[in-house]
Amino acid sequence: MRIVSSDRRVYRKRASAAGRTIRAVTRRGKWIRIELDQGVIFSHLGMTGDWTVRSGDEAELPFERVRIDVERRGRIASARYTDPRRFGRFLVAPRDIPEWQALGRDPLSEGIDEELLARVMKKRRSAVKAVLMDQSLLPGVGNILATEALFRARIDPRAPSRGMNERDVRAIAKALDATIRRMLAYDEAILEDPEVEAPFRVYGHAGEPCPRCGKKLRRTVVGGRGTTFCAGCQRTAPG
Repeated sequence: MRIVSSDRRVYRKRASAAGRTIRAVTRRGKWIRIELDQGVIFSHLGMTGDWTVRSGDEAELPFERVRIDVERRGRIASARYTDPRRFGRFLVAPRDIPEWQALGRDPLSEGIDEELLARVMKKRRSAVKAVLMDQSLLPGVGNILATEALFRARIDPRAPSRGMNERDVRAIAKALDATIRRMLAYDEAILEDPEVEAPFRVYGHAGEPCPRCGKKLRRTVVGGRGTTFCAGCQRTAPG
């Protein structure tokens, strides 16, 4: 294995990966964990990060930040990390890092624990959307997924999480799962057609008519993130 990077903002090195062998690759949310025969590599995709596989002799890609060359059966495969906005991170460490250890179960590969979600919500004083973006609870759920899922569940993102009842939590979990799968389908489609329309029903559409009830979509800030919602069909109280 060989790692090539000159981007000190993205690439951080606490151990050497030169000559190491990859044992396993796992993921939780936007974090990717690459287990080596000695040491561990962690990659966080940030907002615009992506990995692609190229041949070893292919030229550097636009916005390429990190390159991993791996030899297999006498041939070199090259994994390229691209990130236009450079919010992602790539770290070589001797062992698991606290950020990885703090992550909850992955909502896609491991499912959403509705009982745990309900318990956490009852203990928090924050808005329901802020709870959904807690990576120790739902890794990978960020601003877009939370915004779209709450619209699908018909729950106002500003609503107090403590007010969510069992039916609300079930609706949120179902909406999150559907939204994640919809976004994955979009990610696959855009590889075939870069012009394919993004599947956002409310995200980025503040000021436009709600696609469900027609009322003008509003924008506010929840958990430090810009949030679009419909005050007409997303309710603020349980019921």
